[in-house]
Amino acid sequence: MPLLSPKNSVENMPGYAPGAMKLPNATKIHRLSFNESRIGPSPKALAAAMDVMNNCYRYPLPGNPEINAAIANRYSVDPNKIFCGSGSEEILRLLACGYADAGDDIVYTEHGMVIYPIAARCVGANTVVASEKNLFVDVDSLLNSVTDKTRIVYVANPGNPTGTYISNSEMTRLRDGLSADVLLVIDSAYAEFVDAGDYSPGWELVDSGKDNVIMTRTMSKMYGLAGLRIGWAYASEPIIEVLNKVRPGFNVNSAAIAAGIAAIEDLEHEEKTKAYNDKLKPWFEAQLIDLGLELAPSVCNFSLIRFSGGADQCQRVNDRLRENGLSVKPCGGSNLPDCMRITIGPEESLELLVKVLQSLKKQEII
Repeated sequence: MPLLSPKNSVENMPGYAPGAMKLPNATKIHRLSFNESRIGPSPKALAAAMDVMNNCYRYPLPGNPEINAAIANRYSVDPNKIFCGSGSEEILRLLACGYADAGDDIVYTEHGMVIYPIAARCVGANTVVASEKNLFVDVDSLLNSVTDKTRIVYVANPGNPTGTYISNSEMTRLRDGLSADVLLVIDSAYAEFVDAGDYSPGWELVDSGKDNVIMTRTMSKMYGLAGLRIGWAYASEPIIEVLNKVRPGFNVNSAAIAAGIAAIEDLEHEEKTKAYNDKLKPWFEAQLIDLGLELAPSVCNFSLIRFSGGADQCQRVNDRLRENGLSVKPCGGSNLPDCMRITIGPEESLELLVKVLQSLKKQEII
């Protein structure tokens, strides 16, 4: 009897490869690979999650209306245009389930999140990769990659792991260049960290009167709720209706809902988290520049280093960091084998990393 095999689109697809959570011989691990919040969740969010656990034997309300209303209230939008999922990753997958069939094309950029091709191949869709330009999303490349078989275009803005962004006018140009039957998914997971005046996470494009744009967001980064898995999206009601059809019956757990409501209402804690990143990131990147390292112009809570010595040098540096208990994210899976992504994490961890890099500089390893 032949062995059970997965469908062809799944068998050879890349799996998600997180940064190292354990390191050999390390007594303490400095996790700088997950873009987790250094400040952690709001104390109000923690209290809300703990309180609701008394009733964890009960199912949450289908469709998550309570947190949808809280998000809508925070941003003064229609709650019927809000959808919550178990992390924004679930929403990205559900969109593929709702809008793409086997043989359709799903387009994303060459340094985009690996979840995009995973979502595509889970539904049997073809993956089409549009080139980027100097680590920036290239709108012309995306538009040139679209054909009459294209159903979805995924764009991370800002990008991960690059940290770069394109302006609202460029994103509008992309939307205007797509036909009405192509869904534009704007993955704005790091929007809360961006200060640039020409940036928008996607509100205007969703509200433009066209029903083919969705903005996805997460509470894993700014709000420190990565372990509870909660994300949300803003889209026209027809798209929300499709998501509600394909989602699991109770797709967000009660603790995540309660914590998410409290977190998005705690503006003081959000400002504290943003202030930490705004203080530590310029200091950290200045140390890297002093070492002669090349940095991408990241606007997120992480930095991307590119090594002039290529993938081999990047690997050697990563090995030495691991020996010192430092876990960073090598970016080979994002077609950047000469790069590593480093979270703006605890100050002591960043200081140790700089110290190790300074030692490697003296040894002419970098």
